[in-house]
Amino acid sequence: MIRVLLAVVLALFLPRLEAIGSAALTVNSISAQGWTLQGVSIALTDLAQRQQKLALTVDQLTLPKPFNDISLLKLHCTAFTWQHQQMSCDQGRAELRSTYWHSPSTQFSIQIDQKRSRFKLAQLSLAGAKLAVEGYVEGDSWQLQVNGRGIDLAQLASLFPKQPVAISAGKVDLRLNISGTRELVNKVAVKAHFYDLSGQTADGKIATEGLKLNTDLDANFQNGFWQAQNNTEIEGGALYLEPFYLDAKDQSIHLDSETSWDITNGLLEIRKASILHDNLATLSGNASVRFKNEIRLEQADLSLQSNNLAQLSSIYLKPLLAQTTWEGLALNGKASAEIVINQQSLQTVAAFLDDVGINDAAGRVQMKGGTGTLNWANDGLFNKPSTLAWKQLQVYVLPIGPARLAFSTQANNFSLLNKPSLPFLGGTIAINEFSWQAKPQQEPKVVFTGSLAQVSLEQLSKAMNWTPLSGTISGDIPRVEYSNKTLALGGELLIKVFDGVVKVSNVASSELFSALPKFHVDLEIDNLDMEQLTGKFEFGGITGKLSGFVQKLYLENWQPVSFYAWLGTPDDDDSRHRISQKAVKNIANIGGGGAADALSRSFLSFFETFGYDKLGLGCYLKDGVCQMMGVKAAPSGYAIITGGGLPRIEVIGYNPRVDWAVLMERLKRITTSDEVIIN
Repeated sequence: MIRVLLAVVLALFLPRLEAIGSAALTVNSISAQGWTLQGVSIALTDLAQRQQKLALTVDQLTLPKPFNDISLLKLHCTAFTWQHQQMSCDQGRAELRSTYWHSPSTQFSIQIDQKRSRFKLAQLSLAGAKLAVEGYVEGDSWQLQVNGRGIDLAQLASLFPKQPVAISAGKVDLRLNISGTRELVNKVAVKAHFYDLSGQTADGKIATEGLKLNTDLDANFQNGFWQAQNNTEIEGGALYLEPFYLDAKDQSIHLDSETSWDITNGLLEIRKASILHDNLATLSGNASVRFKNEIRLEQADLSLQSNNLAQLSSIYLKPLLAQTTWEGLALNGKASAEIVINQQSLQTVAAFLDDVGINDAAGRVQMKGGTGTLNWANDGLFNKPSTLAWKQLQVYVLPIGPARLAFSTQANNFSLLNKPSLPFLGGTIAINEFSWQAKPQQEPKVVFTGSLAQVSLEQLSKAMNWTPLSGTISGDIPRVEYSNKTLALGGELLIKVFDGVVKVSNVASSELFSALPKFHVDLEIDNLDMEQLTGKFEFGGITGKLSGFVQKLYLENWQPVSFYAWLGTPDDDDSRHRISQKAVKNIANIGGGGAADALSRSFLSFFETFGYDKLGLGCYLKDGVCQMMGVKAAPSGYAIITGGGLPRIEVIGYNPRVDWAVLMERLKRITTSDEVIIN
């Protein structure tokens, strides 16, 4: 039609056109195949030449759907044709405008006909980069291709308000191919290389710093489902995904996935996925996640494999344990696990341990050479056994030798299946029963029974950094139960030590693991050998037997508040009774007596030991003061030691009331120093 109009113009005004050399036609608006041209001017130039040129200028060109958000302004085309129902421009320049940005003049080309139309933009300015954009429309189908290098992501993000991520730096090399039908997208292919990417979400839960990654995504929409394949590799920089911090400086992280997205039901099916953290771990499996009203993990089958638990626990376990009871716990060795999750609830776990170690910065537990299989299910009827063996185990400062446990775990319960005998300080700890049961909104319930056999006091005192002791400990441990923050002893704990017996009874505690634990206990001491007891102490040597009791001992935060105690020579003791001069002085120092001065000023100072009939010392503690008592009453005090044999000596205490803190300080000085300090 345009060519016909131009021919009419040429026929009517030929002489004038030859003089002028050109002819032009202006049209207010032209629409074709969804394209809209406004302010159109078509000019035929070089009329005097054998080859004329047809030029096009357009105030505004609006692209067809779905590109109708894009308009070309001040369009000028010097190589323009319109014939056989086809309009084309191969050499043109125009400005681009969309809802979000305005580009200065750029090269473009267009071709419009009844079957297929296309447009191409070269050197399009966007976010500090030059883009090549090409679009096709054929019937109801369309396709868009975008290629660009060095796109500034911070500038790009500034074009789009209210973004969930604030990007402060970074660039991307991009290859994007999108196609669809009418206004619907049905295929997306993206290849992108991000580098130096830094930014974070408004809540700070996700952040990147200098991140470098490549991603390759292919997605297709069919029958209401998006099917996608993705491969992403993080090559450098740092990524924070609360609470995890990943530094990819020396190792890469690979993510491969095949997914299906049900738009109608808001369901993401991860048919297959794997995450490979180089030299660290591999996590693979499948999952279903629903995005209606809330994000909900409906199902997951996961497989974890790690040959480097030390680094795995440093990156992934450490943040999870922060500010919990087990903060500072770390693992090493190798492990694998199979995990099943259903409706956001953990269902089963099967873990396999190989040469696993546990290190606790707080010194609560250490393990080396751990192996075994751990089976757990959220089912009270689950009965698949688990095993755990170790080469070395240490609980606080107490070492436990190699052993193997068989146990059962299900739902919130743990119980031993065997009765192991654990090597412990030259002897053994036999565990007859151990169970653990979690309670909703309460402390767990723990039950234990067992026994000690021939445990070395020398090794125990060394481990506890006590003054070295000699002898062994044996005894039965009755039912110990901890429940609802309360510890109770169901019976009497008998400890055989120093050739005598210590009986522990009426044990009870409350708020055991709180800031102010409370503890009650009664102790009964029967015929301990004093020579074994005092032989390793700086206190001084004593022979004979020792019996006594500590009744109604009450502690708060492990400090004595009140008790009634007596330690002394039993009435039926017929063993040899001797006491060293050093022990006499120290006992006198406890009671505040003058025996030490008497020894130093008389011939008794030449004797190293003395005979005695009985010794005894008692205390009734209340309100921080110890009411002292001895073997018998004495003038102006109480007898702590009564004489017997030759040479004989008596020690009298003259201070019936002693401040508990002062008494403890005296005992501390006596047992840690060779000096005898006389007050």
